[in-house]
Amino acid sequence: MKDGYTVENTSRELAWNADEPKEIGGNNTGPTPTELLLSSLASCKLITMRMYAQRKEWDLESASVNLTITVQDDNKTQIEKSIQLQDDLTEDQKSRLIAISGRCPVVKMLADSVQFMLV
Repeated sequence: MKDGYTVENTSRELAWNADEPKEIGGNNTGPTPTELLLSSLASCKLITMRMYAQRKEWDLESASVNLTITVQDDNKTQIEKSIQLQDDLTEDQKSRLIAISGRCPVVKMLADSVQFMLV
């Protein structure tokens, strides 16, 4: 561990920090652990959609995933997602890609403990 709450993470030959904002004692040198979790989830969804589109030979030029995490009154964690796909895909293609995003490995790992809500 580094000063404050800064943590250095490594994987393969890569390194990155996790930290907390200065207002709660961190150094603000990297995303918070919660932000990293959401980033991992969004990345997994995007990669899964890209892989599926490539297999189907669909021209997926752009996609974005926005995730927001909240804790409900019953202490259950809920993640709201908004997925934006380029306009030239058909509605069926868009629906299929959104459905496929829910089958990514990170979703599967979290599925029993987090409720996912499409907004």
